[in-house]
Amino acid sequence: LQTLEIMAIAAVGNNLITYVINKMHFSLSQSANIVTNFIGTIFLLSLLGGFLSDSYLGSFWTMLIFGFVELS
Repeated sequence: LQTLEIMAIAAVGNNLITYVINKMHFSLSQSANIVTNFIGTIFLLSLLGGFLSDSYLGSFWTMLIFGFVELS
């Protein structure tokens, strides 16, 4: 499951660079900054999910709640 998530993040990151450069007309350095901020936010939110899972909710409820958040 973790492998598929990392593959999805890598695919989104690559497509996001192309989108930000070609459609939004940012420079390469600005595009790289946007994408690294996006990926950094994803990884920081995984720490929040781990904290909530271990402290309050349990792994099942955490995966269920964040799964619905990701789909919406």
